[in-house]
Amino acid sequence: MKIIRPDVVYLNGRIYTMVAEGEMVEAIAVLNGKIVFTGTTEDARALDGKKVVDLEGKTVIPGFTDTHLHLMMDCEERLKVNLLNASSIDEVIALMKEKADMEPQENGWLMGATLHVEKLKEERFPNRYELDRISETRPIVITSYCHHTAMVNSKALELAGIGKGFQPETEGTIDVDEDGEPNGIIRETAYGLYLEPLMDVDLSSNEFRKEILQKQAKTYSSMGITTFQTYSALGDEMAEYLYTYQELEEEGKLPFRIIVNSAAELPKSVGLVSRIGTDKVKYGAKKIFSDGSLNSRSAALIEPYSDAPEEKGILYYTQEELTAQIREAYEYGMEVSIHTIGDQSMEMVLNGIEQTLAEVKPKRKTRFRIIHAMVVNEAQIERMKKLPIILDTQPVFLRNWGAALFDRVGEERAQLFIPLRRYLDEGLLVTAGSDAPVEDVAPLIGIQCAVTRQDLNGKPEGGLIPQQRISVYEAVCLFTKNAAYCTNEEHLKGTLENGKLGDFIVLDEDIFKVNVKDIHNIRILKTVLGGEEVFSCNG
Repeated sequence: MKIIRPDVVYLNGRIYTMVAEGEMVEAIAVLNGKIVFTGTTEDARALDGKKVVDLEGKTVIPGFTDTHLHLMMDCEERLKVNLLNASSIDEVIALMKEKADMEPQENGWLMGATLHVEKLKEERFPNRYELDRISETRPIVITSYCHHTAMVNSKALELAGIGKGFQPETEGTIDVDEDGEPNGIIRETAYGLYLEPLMDVDLSSNEFRKEILQKQAKTYSSMGITTFQTYSALGDEMAEYLYTYQELEEEGKLPFRIIVNSAAELPKSVGLVSRIGTDKVKYGAKKIFSDGSLNSRSAALIEPYSDAPEEKGILYYTQEELTAQIREAYEYGMEVSIHTIGDQSMEMVLNGIEQTLAEVKPKRKTRFRIIHAMVVNEAQIERMKKLPIILDTQPVFLRNWGAALFDRVGEERAQLFIPLRRYLDEGLLVTAGSDAPVEDVAPLIGIQCAVTRQDLNGKPEGGLIPQQRISVYEAVCLFTKNAAYCTNEEHLKGTLENGKLGDFIVLDEDIFKVNVKDIHNIRILKTVLGGEEVFSCNG
């Protein structure tokens, strides 16, 4: 039998297949984008590969998948003032003024992003009058760390037509002062309805989207990411993202794989359904929003917030409406992904899934994905075990909660805050992503947070709810083989086995042996997609 020469052979490495904990081989060979050999260096040399790469003893693991982020938003966010580390409103104003002084006013809106209210000494968002100190003539908008709250100045309110007596479509989404005047704090859907249409930096141009993605592509590849499961936001159209990525693929300018998930209406008229596409770009899940965020107290809780006894959060739908959305997507044959942060939201989502499974016979096998799953209770975990669900978590969120978590939800509820250990022990399928631009997209940071439950400075001491820590192997699984399963691609990626895509990364240190507090410092030496290097730290 004629042996076909592999396109490339990588040998002399410490290659963790991730099939089982600790399983390693020395060499791997790729032909036509897929793995055709794993084994010893000696046997690999005999394959006579067209190209041979000596790994020089370096560690190799499968490429990372981010199972939940907003990729185009993250690219766009990098054009704004990063306020994540601001510690006071005065510092916010100073950073924004610095940007304003660098840009002429005719550039339009002045934008800031990722403001974390828990880090501000005032423990509140800046209002319109404080932002007016930056400029009274140029519209200003700052989005919060969680992206569920925006702060604007008086000029922005004027342009949006938001004044005293304004009635938003959803009650409670525009804050007012004692006199009934909007104070510049805009929440949830109101931002997209009244402010985004006015922005002069947006994603409406296909060429603009392609340009900003290409500018950031090397940065993403340098983080070891080989697949993005990207989500549109409320009301965004699915098609614009899909064809943007398809065009880049056709032009040979897409150094990672893309799965596009959308909150848009189901595209029944053209028969577009989950998994349609190529190994490089395909359509994913229908996204449904159930509640808001914990940072802005809009996540829906069964009992009131501990630090705001009058508040329980926001629900986007009634139980009947939510169930109908889940049912429609499932019956059509779509994967279903539901944004769920609070335990009241989780209660309704589980009700909807249970009722749908009891009443609907789907056209094809699909899976339910619950995005975030941050605040849950014991009874809900028991219900989850009986359902075909996947939990898409973001361990990187853990670094931004310390004492503030206990203030926000109380000691008892905090015990099951992003409870990764409990989820895994109960046999639930868990994946991980970043929710970028809400958080840093780098998977190594997310892995370290899952293992230590601390920020990168080792706080809080001992970790946040330390009994919920998981092992390094388990954390890497969240970003590799578990991530592949959630999109029905477990046969295609996530582990390094014959017949699977040749997507892997080369590390300068062994991630399973390095001090866990140094995981985020590991360097990605190479990122390989389908056997071809798309990133090299030397190139």
